[in-house]
Amino acid sequence: MVPASDIPVIENVSKEMFDAEIRPAIKPVIMRGLVKGWACVEKAQQGGPAALFEYLSDFDNGQFQDTLIGPPEIQGRFAYSDDLLSQNFTTERQTVSQAFKDLLEKSADGKARFIQSLYAQSYIPGFSEGHRLPLLETTVQPRLWIGNQTTVQTHFDLSENIACVVLGTRSFTLFPPEQFHNLYPGPLESAPGRIPVSLTSLDNPDFEKHPGFEDALTHRVTGTLEPGDAIYMPAGWWHHVRANAPLNMLVNYWWSEKPAQVKNPYTALIHGMLAYQNLSEGERNLWRHMFDYFVFQKHGEPMSYLDPSKRGFLGGVPPEHRNSTIYDVLTALAGEVGLPPPPRPPKK
Repeated sequence: MVPASDIPVIENVSKEMFDAEIRPAIKPVIMRGLVKGWACVEKAQQGGPAALFEYLSDFDNGQFQDTLIGPPEIQGRFAYSDDLLSQNFTTERQTVSQAFKDLLEKSADGKARFIQSLYAQSYIPGFSEGHRLPLLETTVQPRLWIGNQTTVQTHFDLSENIACVVLGTRSFTLFPPEQFHNLYPGPLESAPGRIPVSLTSLDNPDFEKHPGFEDALTHRVTGTLEPGDAIYMPAGWWHHVRANAPLNMLVNYWWSEKPAQVKNPYTALIHGMLAYQNLSEGERNLWRHMFDYFVFQKHGEPMSYLDPSKRGFLGGVPPEHRNSTIYDVLTALAGEVGLPPPPRPPKK
């Protein structure tokens, strides 16, 4: 296998450095020791998993969350089922304290156990206040990922991400967004977490079935995080994450500088496939340039040569026109399947 490049490592990262240098580069960076002073990191270092879980249990408000349970045969690798119609794990409704107890007491049964994307404010309120990330606004709230020796298969996030290791070590393998086609994403509908997951195996790749993965491997970068370290991953960077210790914990922060005006951008992607995939190459090329100009703004602000009041919706949808614009889209789609127009939203 082609040797991987190392993810750059920086120490003593300040908010000024993060905003002025790291984020604008749009490349992953390991920030060594960024959260080494966190109380949970110190608890884990001093007393191990039992002390850490006891500390976290003090914040437990008794809400039930879904612990992922994987059979021994998946060897801790959470992904699609073999038929791609579901996932290769089940879930169990538990409080976080119950999940911690199982992690400590049932490690010998060979099952993979994973608390995934636990929103701290909802399940362990009080944790956030003592574990601020000074690089981000306080409105960006943490999520916890706690389990035994598990692997999260290669996937990407739609938002920027900072992930901080609290317990154990984690190995990261990242691929840039332009390697999308060489990572063979699986179906969205059955994807774990509703984010497309790569069908390629990092440990045992099948180059006959996935020949483009050989090229993807030449672009990968890797790094290992110790407790107290953090990694910045720009939106769209694919990442494979392996927890190396018998018990592990990570805290991450997702955010977008300016949130989209609709919650699920995949709907626009699906609409685009319906609208453009059967067109001729010349027609698709026309729309490709239009998307670059109006949507992705590769050439700057669309219609900047006109007064904003004269640009229309192609010059950008103002927030005050969001609802009426969505209504126009729904009306057009309803007509495609013979449905009447939906009720018009009330004016604000």
